[in-house]
Amino acid sequence: MIGDENLNIHIERNSNIELSDEIWSTAQLLGYEKNFINTPKYSISDDHIPFIEAGIPAVDIIDFDYPYWHTTADTIDKISADSLAIVGSTILFWINQQN
Repeated sequence: MIGDENLNIHIERNSNIELSDEIWSTAQLLGYEKNFINTPKYSISDDHIPFIEAGIPAVDIIDFDYPYWHTTADTIDKISADSLAIVGSTILFWINQQN
């Protein structure tokens, strides 16, 4: 869901807005604003919802426009190492800024 070669991650509407702002701002700081698009576009009830309901800020980082998502065609040859690195480095940088 974040390995799409054409990585475009919008803010998911059910995610914690403050945490989303922090992560998307981090992506912008790192030069990834074309991949982390700072506008809400989709909403999904997913693994992050129980955390939010328990009062724990959570964000769902998904490229909803990945055409192979949840299909048998979602195979390793469709995964972009660059996209994984963009998301991973953004989250790692954000984590390191928390201390």
